[in-house]
Amino acid sequence: MAQIFEYFVVCGLGPEIRTLDGNKGYHGMGDMYLPSLLDQYPPSTHSLYPPPPPQLPTCVLPAGVEIFSSGHNPNDVSTYPRSYPIVLTEGDGSKIYLSCIAFRDPVSEDIAEAYRVPANSFADKCICLVSHSPSFRVLREALEELFALCFSPDGSSKPLWDVIAYMVSKVPLPIPGKDRVLFAIENCLLSADAPPKDGLPHADISFEPLVQCLDVDNLIKLFTAVLLERRVLIRSNKYSLLTLVSEAICHLIYPFRWQHVYIPLLFFSGVDYIDAPTPYMMGLHSGVDTSGLTMDGVAVVDLEYNRITTSEDIPPIPEPELSSLREDIMKLLYPKVVGIDQMKSQYDNSCEQFHKVGSKPWGEEHDLQLRLIFLKFFASILSGYRNFIENTATQVFNTQAFLKKRSRSTNKPPDAMITQFLESQGFIDYLERGIGSDEKANNLLDKLQDTIGRGQNPFSILPSPSAEPEIITISDPGVGISGSGAKHCYDRFPSNIRTEEQEEKRKSILLAASGALENQGKHVSSSPMAMGRDSKAESLSPRERAAERERMVLDIKVKLQGLWLRLLKLGATDDPLSSFEYGTILALIESDAEGIGGSGFVECIREHIHSGWLCQLTEEQFIAVKELLKTAISRATSRNDISTVRDALEVSAEMYKKDSNNVPDYVQRHLLSLSIWEELRFWEGYFEYLMEQSSNKSANYVSVVTAQLIIMASHMAGLGLPDTDAWYMLETIADKNNIGYKHFIKLRGFLSHIQQLRIGYWGISSVKIPSASSYGLPSPRSLDAADEDQQPAEASGIGRSWVQSMFSRDTASRANSFSRVRRWTSDNGTIATNENSKTTASPRKSDLPTAAQKKLQTSVRTLRGHTGAITALHCVTKREVWDLIGDREDAGFFISGSTDCMVKIWDPSLRGSELRATLRGHTGYLRLFSLNKFVVMAFLFLN
Repeated sequence: MAQIFEYFVVCGLGPEIRTLDGNKGYHGMGDMYLPSLLDQYPPSTHSLYPPPPPQLPTCVLPAGVEIFSSGHNPNDVSTYPRSYPIVLTEGDGSKIYLSCIAFRDPVSEDIAEAYRVPANSFADKCICLVSHSPSFRVLREALEELFALCFSPDGSSKPLWDVIAYMVSKVPLPIPGKDRVLFAIENCLLSADAPPKDGLPHADISFEPLVQCLDVDNLIKLFTAVLLERRVLIRSNKYSLLTLVSEAICHLIYPFRWQHVYIPLLFFSGVDYIDAPTPYMMGLHSGVDTSGLTMDGVAVVDLEYNRITTSEDIPPIPEPELSSLREDIMKLLYPKVVGIDQMKSQYDNSCEQFHKVGSKPWGEEHDLQLRLIFLKFFASILSGYRNFIENTATQVFNTQAFLKKRSRSTNKPPDAMITQFLESQGFIDYLERGIGSDEKANNLLDKLQDTIGRGQNPFSILPSPSAEPEIITISDPGVGISGSGAKHCYDRFPSNIRTEEQEEKRKSILLAASGALENQGKHVSSSPMAMGRDSKAESLSPRERAAERERMVLDIKVKLQGLWLRLLKLGATDDPLSSFEYGTILALIESDAEGIGGSGFVECIREHIHSGWLCQLTEEQFIAVKELLKTAISRATSRNDISTVRDALEVSAEMYKKDSNNVPDYVQRHLLSLSIWEELRFWEGYFEYLMEQSSNKSANYVSVVTAQLIIMASHMAGLGLPDTDAWYMLETIADKNNIGYKHFIKLRGFLSHIQQLRIGYWGISSVKIPSASSYGLPSPRSLDAADEDQQPAEASGIGRSWVQSMFSRDTASRANSFSRVRRWTSDNGTIATNENSKTTASPRKSDLPTAAQKKLQTSVRTLRGHTGAITALHCVTKREVWDLIGDREDAGFFISGSTDCMVKIWDPSLRGSELRATLRGHTGYLRLFSLNKFVVMAFLFLN
């Protein structure tokens, strides 16, 4: 029999400490650290069901782990434990439900000692119950009881992990509508049940938070945005609200299902996914700064302020359905409750039937009534839809015929909201599920339409209450026996018993961390050369010492070459980060005060590239090499070894992996968090090196300087260096070399172009997270205006991979989602208007050129500042330009859509005056150049 609780897990600060930027070690209490999975039951060796998803620690502690100097303080609310639900969606669309409690727990003594964390420090820890059943109530109650039992002064009658093991392994999943399972945690009795399958889907949540946070008009607006599959971002300063409101909306659109990305609680460092062009519903803590994101077309729902903002119009629900829906909701909410019992017995639209009564606490009856109100709305707006289901080879539903029938009955033209809804992925999915499946027999929408048509009570569509459910009692015979009445008390949440292998792995990680810190404190005496010295070595002559050093350097380089090649040959099932090769290379880099390990590692990569290596890495190798190069650059920076930094930058620009869209992701762009790129002296030294290495020294000096500056600009953009910072350094170096006005423009234009190409492929760059908010819910960014150009930090690889899998799990629906942004005609690949044209056909991916298909999935951005319909900005390369419009030499920004865009053009010769040009309905290229405080824009019209 299946169990209601699949896992109990503990997440927090693991033995391998890393900041959210990926930097190893403890960096103070102001930094945020990556959470790890610390303990679980059942253990990882079991095979009853799939293991917990790898992104779980990142998601249950979305702000990361913070280290504190104190624990729980009764006088400080920010130190209180926080209880909240979370829903994770896997790549196949299945949901995992979690109840979480986050609290401050003492840092383990062995971790504190290994990383030099101050004594008596505390860190965020989270305990979770995991289930595939949406039983939020019993998950929360059981978890809170376990937490209270752990820290109860009376203690428990047996070890806490024994209590957890018995509960997880023995409590069965109740049969819907038939069973009620009773079980106990120590002296607390809990129950679990589920509604019948032929009723509304199991929603073990209260809908009260939704109606408390949003008024009726905003509730309907949010409902419409979700129904039309817009991009919806829900903001709140409470984790629990984000999940409860998201889940409530998903239940209100029943019998339709949300088919797209669904992340009710987004981890803070994944904030850049908000700019994704596909439909999504995501929740984000209010403390996370989004000022650096585009946000065009995103419906932002602020639960604290009852506010919904969006730059893209959401068509309203048509009449008379809107008035009917609004009236029904108002009757339910004002005053807080109306005569629900009377509504059940005499259901009609007469206001007199719903007399106001005294305030009554919100309960399950209200939840049920609210869900039926929205189901009644669907029954009305889709009246007669079954007559238009065709299920032919070309279409499932005759949309045009249905819209004509509705227009005749309402005496109005087809409504935008209805039209978009009938084209949505959710509606098509609903029809396909109903054809030839068991769902057709239990279709509550069809039943409600028939019931209303016969004038019967709508509540009759719900299954009648059956006999009292069968009680299944789960007893724990071990309670009160273990230890002959002994009590188990804890001052922290206890660790589960580790296997010998787990304990050995933990010790090795902490030993390596401790050794790395000790080596940092040593000087030249700790280098490989000094470590090999003995009393005899002191008597060597200078020439012998030089020869000894050369042999030692050669020995290290030979070892690095062998380790590097073996690292690349690890099997698909091997983890490079835990391999002997990775650990040894890291030790050689970290323990070497003279830089032989770091420079030698970079040199062996360069030699491997020159030998014909294609530079492509697997995803696991990519992560390992990235971390090694980060360490090498950090060590070289501390020694002022600019040559090693320069070489590491160049090799990192060549090594890459490919994502699901076959777009290369280079190691270089993951190094932005290192501070060396902010130093002008480094780029000046790098420029001098490039000039020395130039193979075309006989050419015009200014041309050579410009060419080398363009190479530097490529590296800056590859790193993700903010455009303003990159241009300041390029401009400073160019000004010192007097390259002239025309070359200034050429250089600025190139930098702007490659910056846009980079953002188009990979999104906005990420940097280091600063500190925390005052409410115990850390913000990944300071809200100081001085940091406006900075972006949130890079998330953990696992968390980001999970989000990427969600965005790419349904290719068809993802392609369809672009129909609101642009439409491609099928004959010649040109671009036509979308929102203002009712005759434009839906896009067909097979009609697109190869590059167009690629950009459809990677880099749609919206041009800001326009006053007309949506204008899509597609960043393209020369090759992609050729694929789209023929063989032209120009590269720039491809602008499509019906535009009414006012563009200001500054001309230095006009001494501050400005020209204005209005672009209406054009299809062409835009090139943007910047010269100091002036901006020069050039346009090339292609039609």
